Amino acid sequence: MDADFVIVGGGSAECVLANRLSADPRVQVVLVEAGGGGKSFMLTMPAGFGMTANQPGHSWHYHGDPEPAIGGRRMLLPRGRGLGGSSNINGLLHVRGQHADYDQWSNLGAIGWGWADVAPYFRRSETYAGGGDELRGDAGELRVEEVAHRNPTNDAVLAAFAELGVPRNRDYNGADQHGAFYYQTTVGDGKRCSAADAFLRPAMARPNLRVVTGAMCRRVLFDGMRASGVEIETRRGIETVGANREVILSAGAYHSPKLLMLSGIGPAAHLRDLGVAVLHESPEVGANLQDHYILTMSWRLDPAAYSYNRELSGGRLVWNVLRYAARREGPMTIPAAQVGAFVKSDPLLDRPDIQFHCLPVTGDLDAAVAGEKSKLSPWPGLTLGPNVLRPASRGRVRLSSPDPAAVPAIVHNWLEAEEDRRLSLRAMRMARELVAAPSLAALVAAEPWPGPDCRSDDELLDYARRYGNTGYHPAGTCRMGIDDGAVLDPQLRVKGVAGLRVIDASVMPRLVSGNTNAAAIMIGEKGASLVTCQAPQ
Repeated sequence: MDADFVIVGGGSAECVLANRLSADPRVQVVLVEAGGGGKSFMLTMPAGFGMTANQPGHSWHYHGDPEPAIGGRRMLLPRGRGLGGSSNINGLLHVRGQHADYDQWSNLGAIGWGWADVAPYFRRSETYAGGGDELRGDAGELRVEEVAHRNPTNDAVLAAFAELGVPRNRDYNGADQHGAFYYQTTVGDGKRCSAADAFLRPAMARPNLRVVTGAMCRRVLFDGMRASGVEIETRRGIETVGANREVILSAGAYHSPKLLMLSGIGPAAHLRDLGVAVLHESPEVGANLQDHYILTMSWRLDPAAYSYNRELSGGRLVWNVLRYAARREGPMTIPAAQVGAFVKSDPLLDRPDIQFHCLPVTGDLDAAVAGEKSKLSPWPGLTLGPNVLRPASRGRVRLSSPDPAAVPAIVHNWLEAEEDRRLSLRAMRMARELVAAPSLAALVAAEPWPGPDCRSDDELLDYARRYGNTGYHPAGTCRMGIDDGAVLDPQLRVKGVAGLRVIDASVMPRLVSGNTNAAAIMIGEKGASLVTCQAPQ
């Protein structure tokens, strides 16, 4: 199975890489993925994310270590398992982030990753239903559409934002992110458009691309200080795949640093403690872990208000699944949030620092926190999930064992930074202001979570610690830069060795202002151009 390039992982950036690298028929590419083929009806149906994210067949069920800043909770951290990776199980929201995010990357030493540098790659990858222009693409593989299924409760949410002075934004992925909107989603013709659907499967007929599933990467192999291939484990046993030119790790923010450390690249003392021979000391491998922290709040609506609590229960659920199977329409096309907003905690700010996810459905939050099976509330409801866009808290990924099959030790440190706590309080209070606006106040009957008795800063922070949840956006653990501490250079090459790159969300110096799948695809696009030295047309 020797090849010119060996790609480890089958997620968003990896699918793009496999497509772009194998477009040259002179190049041999092997992609190895630990999961399966990433196909099923539940993955195709957009609303299926509510089940697939917690199904072992489609998700790696990791639990993080106890989180010191949120009362020692151990958070479930699902990641996509199979071709397509987390683009198979995510909430389908397509968010690029802010132009200033990428300019900040450049200012931090990620030379060549400013907004002007990355914008062509965002445009190249997509076909946006709203049409192409200087910022939006109309000929790419990834289908991007606005939410199709709409309802009066969502319209009331947008009206309430307007009553608070938040303007309507027709394209938050365009020139300016600020405002309220219907979310754009990775959906085409009513079906999820995963990275595998968009980029990988169309390329798999090429004779120079080999995709190997059920193959867990154990470590990178080296000839001296040059990466020469990878060691994988399949049902046949342990095998090697040689790389004549480069090994590319694209296993995500948890697993790419894990594989570097298993291969002897990382914090030397940590590796020695676990009996891993040190090839190259790189202290920040696994450091700089960032993620959004969702502050879930729920309201009970008037019985006459529209809510998915009714549509997703009992006979109505069966009918809506059949409706979807027949016509690809209806409530089963919904993403994790239908409407939302990017807002400023202070009107004097030059850009938004808080994001809202809004969906007219509620579940039992106590059951969810206890790790029990998710169940819908028996009454119509509305959930608002604000989060701080650029958290200051930092976590880390470490090896829990030298066994390649062991889950890494993951601590995010959500809410550790005082600034994150301050902005989280502001976000929760803004959610209450939104519900008190006339358009929503007319629909709301009660506030079950946090509840009317939860008022002081201490009470709200206690609620945030007990009921907040991961945004499923881990990033930053193999950051790029020009300083001595950076794990990668701006060409995504691992410092201290040759023939090895990392190309996935772990390369981000700072987390982008929004959901991360679009940025991961862009990283795959630009990463491929760095490997091939070919800019987008």
